Amino acid sequence: MIRSCIVAGLIACTSATAFSQPKITLLPKGYLVTDLAANGIAACGNVQGDGTYETFRWTPAGGVERLGRGTVEVIGTGAGTPDISYNGKQVSATIISSDNFATQGIWDINSGWTETMPPLPADGKVLDLSMGSAWGLSGDGKTVSGFYWNTIGRAQGSAWSAGNGMYAVDQTPGRSVRINAVNYNGSVLVGWEERFDGPWCPTVWRNGVKMTLDAYGIPTGAEGVSGSGDIVVGDSVDVTMATRSATIWRWNGTTYIAQQLGWLPGTQLTSGGAQVDAISDDGKIAVGTNMYSWHPGGSVDGFVWTPQGGMKKDVTYIASLGLTPPVGMDIRSINAVSPDGYTLAGYGYLSATNEYQTFIISLPQKSRMPILRR
Repeated sequence: MIRSCIVAGLIACTSATAFSQPKITLLPKGYLVTDLAANGIAACGNVQGDGTYETFRWTPAGGVERLGRGTVEVIGTGAGTPDISYNGKQVSATIISSDNFATQGIWDINSGWTETMPPLPADGKVLDLSMGSAWGLSGDGKTVSGFYWNTIGRAQGSAWSAGNGMYAVDQTPGRSVRINAVNYNGSVLVGWEERFDGPWCPTVWRNGVKMTLDAYGIPTGAEGVSGSGDIVVGDSVDVTMATRSATIWRWNGTTYIAQQLGWLPGTQLTSGGAQVDAISDDGKIAVGTNMYSWHPGGSVDGFVWTPQGGMKKDVTYIASLGLTPPVGMDIRSINAVSPDGYTLAGYGYLSATNEYQTFIISLPQKSRMPILRR
């Protein structure tokens, strides 16, 4: 049994035996986590509850800290996802620039925010009050990924570091690219590139070399990557069912080999599907989102995948740990896992109060796996 106490709006386990058992922690309502640091020492996300979508950082000891420079209150729109370094000391996000446009930013625990733009790249432009947006951060906290708008109004996939500045990835002229995630040292970038007729295709840039992982005519993408860059996750098309399948790709020394995980029971073929959002560095636990139907208002669930158990629906997995989610919570996603695989994060909808809330699951840590880096 886990003995719990409620402190300052969080569920915290303080007994000595609790640390050898799974536990669940709730963040304040309206704070939605998008990424976890190594060993679950910190997290980051967006403040959804008040409509600002400002970036925040969370630690178990300090709670939530709003980092400022949100775009929604200034220009009325937001984009991108906050991401956090392995050590929890850097956060990337789309922020408001010094000249009041949306731009990519990187926050450091000691120095605060740094803008990647301005100045714009030579082929960049401002479009709809935006220079571009941030979608990923390398594990070492040095490389921010995403895109900037180019002069023909397409999304130019990009990465930025203090040493190299902003640089564009190889992409087909006239098409758009977005870089969703970066491995530990910034050598492997993953995301999507548009197909000739518009649908997104999961794509990897490994040491600058572009590789298209799936080119079927249904929108899919690569959403996450391991620290080594040898494991990529996202979704691809099961051609026999014409349905989006949660997918893991593994590097074999020459190319990435796909393992399609499928989707949860009850998913409507062709109009539903699943995607893997994140995976641990050893590839032994992955998390994601299952859309039962793409129709407006269609139901959504999170899932957890392991090699032994396959895909398990959110509530089934949580129950298998002996945990219970808050009463009245409809879990919508399990979207983050720490690099060591011992901490998961997701969020659910509370219909009684019309609010969203993040939960963080801590798994037993009898022996930590090494963080795989390259």
